[in-house]
Amino acid sequence: MGATLRESADIWRSLGVHTIDLLAVPGATVDSAAIVAKPAHEAARIRALNTPVANLIFAFGRSFSDRALNHPDREVRVRNANEFKAVIEFCRLASIPSITLLPGIPQPGWPREKSVAVAAEVLNQFAASGQAKGITVSFEPHVESLFESPAETHDLLEANPQLKITLDYSHFVYSGYPQDEIDCLAPFAAHVHLRQGAPRMLQARWNDGVIDFRKVVRRLQQAGYSGYYALEYEHDTWLGNDRVDVISESIKMRDLVKPLLAR
Repeated sequence: MGATLRESADIWRSLGVHTIDLLAVPGATVDSAAIVAKPAHEAARIRALNTPVANLIFAFGRSFSDRALNHPDREVRVRNANEFKAVIEFCRLASIPSITLLPGIPQPGWPREKSVAVAAEVLNQFAASGQAKGITVSFEPHVESLFESPAETHDLLEANPQLKITLDYSHFVYSGYPQDEIDCLAPFAAHVHLRQGAPRMLQARWNDGVIDFRKVVRRLQQAGYSGYYALEYEHDTWLGNDRVDVISESIKMRDLVKPLLAR
């Protein structure tokens, strides 16, 4: 939205949201390159906000293909793994308990099976690295990623029991999957993103959305989920996300979900 990091934290605090998520990409307000270069310095900057952080969404590159976790160049994957050590250290110093990564993309020239196998290998490696330092590492199945289907995501998770996901129903709904086909992923959730969506509409106004969040919360609670629920309305041009007033829609979601979690 153009706000500074401190202004963003203050906006959320004014809405009664006292724990936030962070998104780190190269050159952004939270700069992934700066985290890698100076993890202690950047962690001190986050601690100075005096606002707890639930999750860091971390991207190595500026696009889904740029330095993807399953990048076809092994040297890129090795660089990602080496730099991820600094990301974990940053989170440890900033008291951030979990990290969300993007899982990679279908790599041109590779069969899907190889793209998935390399992604799984790297995700397991990163999850183990985080676990060794007490930090949960999950991945977010998302539009234009290797995992756009609930069934294919479920297959990966069943085959790799160490892996967890950051669950956002809107990504699957965008691709046309009904809510009840997404529910199978609830037992694998380590973090949850909340925003309304509809087919071909990743981020929808409340009245245009098709997701029943009362059922979402109930399903997650039945699965034993006790983590954070992040209000994840974004203001950017990707897939028309700038067509929604993120503040008003966040308030609507907050007002619906907060009483459900207090029960």
